[in-house]
Amino acid sequence: MLLLAGCGSSAEPGDVQSQPPSEPSPSASSAAAGVQRATEAELAAVCEALDRTVRLPSDGTVQYAADFHYSTFGTNVPLCAIGPEGEYYDVATKVPVFGRARFDYGRYPDEEMLRVPSPRYTPETVEELLTLDQADPVASDLPCAAKPCKNGIHGYQYNFRFQAVMGNNISVIVKFDYITTDVKGDKKPQYRTQAIEAFKASMEIINAGLT
Repeated sequence: MLLLAGCGSSAEPGDVQSQPPSEPSPSASSAAAGVQRATEAELAAVCEALDRTVRLPSDGTVQYAADFHYSTFGTNVPLCAIGPEGEYYDVATKVPVFGRARFDYGRYPDEEMLRVPSPRYTPETVEELLTLDQADPVASDLPCAAKPCKNGIHGYQYNFRFQAVMGNNISVIVKFDYITTDVKGDKKPQYRTQAIEAFKASMEIINAGLT
């Protein structure tokens, strides 16, 4: 059973606003076979492009917003989170489904890429890059697990996470969540298809922004 944590924010649990990591010294960059760590400006620009490009369910009603920040949960990594504006349970009263996405991406020197055991991205093998493919009842408020209730969502949450490397030392982890109040039948195949298409589009944006 999943809890819809952070219902008023697009940030994931454990995401903490923090200062960006320090840039590597010139000597460290030159020792990395010419590949330098992506700058904060590059990463933030990619997040803005993702916000303009990635499609999440809206029904013409849901307004999405992007938030670029660094997380100190585990490691200080750049994150781009896209989610609906407002409280999730308020959004759920207006539309049958909405989504959110979280992008962990960067360009890293060779020695750091050696520690990233991710498969290489190709559009033809996207389903093989899924590291999470699940569906669970939404239970932000326990009574809502059985029937609709105030300030909660009675429905399902479909989660898909992809992990891959590509191009010029680019590492990417992307997670898409689809929250729906439609409890009639298994919607996983259709949302998996949406997630795959959104992942392909996002990989094009990330590759263009960091290459």
